[in-house]
Amino acid sequence: MNWRAAGCLVVGVATFLAITLLGLSLSIGRLDGCPAQLQWAERVYLPVGSPGPDASFDESGAPVELGSTFIGLATRTVYGPPGSSPSELAADRPDVIAMDCADGTFQTYRYSRDLPASSP
Repeated sequence: MNWRAAGCLVVGVATFLAITLLGLSLSIGRLDGCPAQLQWAERVYLPVGSPGPDASFDESGAPVELGSTFIGLATRTVYGPPGSSPSELAADRPDVIAMDCADGTFQTYRYSRDLPASSP
C-alpha cells in the first residue's frame, strides 16, 4: 500500500467535503426572506412596500400561480394578479407579481422599465 497516495486521497476528499459544506451553509442560511429585486428573463422587478401576509393585488379575486423560481437552493412560488397566466413571452407577463418569501410572508414586485436587465 502506498501511504503517500492514500494520504493525498484523504486530504483531497476532506477538502472537497469542506468546500461542499461551506457552500451549502452559505446558501441554506439565506433561504428566508425575499430578494431586493427579481429578474425574469429580460425583465427586472423591484419590491413594492413591505412583505405582507398573503399574495394580494389591487384587483378582486384570487392570485394566480405563475410558476416558481430558485432562490439559493429553495424553490419559491410566484403569483400574478387574477386573470394572468404563465407565459414565456415578455409581452404576456404581468407588470406586478408576488413571491412567497418562505417565512410566512409574500413580497409584491413591480416591473421596472427604468432598469435594464443585467447580462450574464
